[in-house]
Formats: sequence, C-alpha cells, structure tokens
Amino acid sequence: MSPATALLVDLVVALGLVVVLPLGLSLLGSRVVPGAGGPWWPVAGAAAAAGAWLPHGPAAQLATVPFLGGSAVLLVAAVRGALPGPTAPRPLAVRLAVGVALALPSVGAAAMLADRGGWGLLGFSGTYLALTVPHMLFAGFAAALVAGLVVGIDESRSPGSPEHMVSRDRGRTRTRSRAARAGAWGVPVGTGLVLVGYFVGDVAELAGALVLTGALWCTAWAVLGLAARGWARRLLVAGSVAVACSMLLAVWWAVGEATGLPHPRIGQMAAMHGVANAVGFALCTLLGLRTVRGAPGRRLGRSKPGGPALQGTATRPHRPSRTPGRRQA
Repeated sequence: MSPATALLVDLVVALGLVVVLPLGLSLLGSRVVPGAGGPWWPVAGAAAAAGAWLPHGPAAQLATVPFLGGSAVLLVAAVRGALPGPTAPRPLAVRLAVGVALALPSVGAAAMLADRGGWGLLGFSGTYLALTVPHMLFAGFAAALVAGLVVGIDESRSPGSPEHMVSRDRGRTRTRSRAARAGAWGVPVGTGLVLVGYFVGDVAELAGALVLTGALWCTAWAVLGLAARGWARRLLVAGSVAVACSMLLAVWWAVGEATGLPHPRIGQMAAMHGVANAVGFALCTLLGLRTVRGAPGRRLGRSKPGGPALQGTATRPHRPSRTPGRRQA
C-alpha cells in the first residue's frame, strides 16, 4: 500500500474501533455484551487505533491488547448467544447474524496484533493483515449486526402495530420481510466464503463476494421498509444507497482478481469501497437504527414466547387517558 492508502486505512479502522463497534454494541445492550454502552469499548478502541501511529514492535502490539481482550469478551458473548439461555436473541436468523458479528472482531484483533509486530499469520502478512482489520470491523461486525437487527425489528411488528400499518402494500411488506431474513442468513455465509477464499483461491473469494453482495442488497431493501421519519429516514436511505454502490466495487474487484480483468487498485478500493462501507453504510445505518428503535433503553434480547424479538421496538404501552372519551397515544 502507498503511504496515503495506509493512512486512509488507519483512519477507517479508528472509526470502526472508536465509534462503530461501541455504537453497535450499545444496540445489543449489556444483557448480550458485558459493558455495552459503557466507556470501556471506545477507550479500548482508541488505544488500539493509537497504536497505528507507533513503529511496528512491542509498543504497537501493547496498544492492541485492550482490543484483543475486548474481542475475547465478544467471542464469549457470541458463544453464549448461540446457546439456549436468557441472553440468546430470537429468531434463529438473528442469533446467527449477531453471533457472527460478535465473533469476527477477534479475527481482526489477531490480524492487528500480528501486523503491528511485523509477524505473519497463517501465511499472510503486510497488506493482507492490514486490510483484514477493517474488513472484520465493517463486513464482519457491522454488516452482520445490521442484518440481524433488521430481522429483529421486522419480527417485532404485530399486525396491529403502527409499524405494520404504515405500509401501504402488505405484499411489499412480506417481500421486505423475506429480504431481511435472506440478508441475515446470507451475510454470515458470504463473509465466511470470503474468508475461506483467502486460503482456497480467488474463485471461492468471488463466490463469497457475490453471496455477500446479494445478502447486503437484501438487507438494504429491508432497511428501506422500516418505519422512520426525518433524520432517521435520511440516515437509513444513505446507508442503503452506499452499500448498494460499494458492493458493486467489491464484485468488480473479486472478478478482476479471479479472471485477470482490469479492476480497481487497492488505493482506489480503500477510498471508494472502504469509505462508503464504513461511513455510508455502517455508521449511517447504525445511527438510523438507533434512532428508529428509540435507543438508549431498547436492546436486543431474548423474546418471551410469542413476544417481540427485539425488546422495546414494538410500540409504547397504552396509557389510559385522564380525559374521558379520548385515547392517549
């Protein structure tokens, strides 16, 4: 990578560590991830991000330790969420997507530790390790989390809820629901195929890119169907448009790598695909979902039998009006 590209990658990683990762965890809540929404996560992220400005060696690796420890906590939370228990979100598609979102930052942390020390990891070094970190933060964590959250919000709607009544076309609502579930299944599968492609070859990586692109387009379509107004609507639309465009670049890159056809260089991909995914999709969509769900105080958790998959995302409880003959919303 050129120095300018390396600087851009470091800035994108800092955004992921200090802002996107803590923001996403705050949407899950402390029942799923210990300390979610607290100061620990941005502080640990800031320490790891600061290590990028240190020369490769023990000091830079030491700065990575808080992120490495945090990723271990997330890995444990992913295992707990996959097992029956009070912290396991429902339905199954949500459990898969959220579990993958919590597990993959550990891959990025291991790559960061090796890269900062000038080591190799599983046969990879240099640019591969440096680019693995942002991919695990955004394609791994943020994309899978958004896919899971959107399914959870969709499943929490009841036939009589305001979110359901906003839709003018129930057929379109069912289509968006299917798209949300397809995204929640497809994002983890596509990300896994891309990781396998690192070891198997460019064709497998291309297959993963195609699956991941289709899944993220499904998620983006479902996001556009969420009941949102004002800034929340603008953020969600911006995120959906950004990921629709940025994943075309990912497919172009994967096709070029597999076939030898001309495709963007790494610096161009970082400037366009990377920034669009990080700022346009991950940050804007998570901020929009936070607004839609009325956070803080509305978190992802295990639903009661017959209850919503996302706590607090349905409707406000009805309170009897003090004025006779009127209903209080």
